[in-house]
Amino acid sequence: MDLGVARVEITQTCGTLTFPDEVDLSNGEAIFEQAERLLDSGTPALILDLSPCTFCDSNGLNVITRSQMRASELGVPMWVVLPPRGIVRRVSDVAGLQRRVAIAPDVATARKALASAAAHR
Repeated sequence: MDLGVARVEITQTCGTLTFPDEVDLSNGEAIFEQAERLLDSGTPALILDLSPCTFCDSNGLNVITRSQMRASELGVPMWVVLPPRGIVRRVSDVAGLQRRVAIAPDVATARKALASAAAHR
């Protein structure tokens, strides 16, 4: 079980933060700091990948919301990858996350959406 910080992958087109198995008070702030550093470094787009995450409390939702706010300030498109089922998806749905951020079922779909948006700019 991975209770640490997010795994970071950087390409020319986007930065991807893959969340650990669990996000809570013990690691939420550190994950947000990773997202903030990535955004502030000039990444052209951001994907927050929650597909391996099996537990996400309000701290995880806070990471997503604050990351979206920072991305918006910088004009950086952001997508959140949520599996179609499971507790993390249910918590996100109850919190209304889909009304605030773009959601994709997998990283490939998020990358295609970002590439399509970039092509239309």
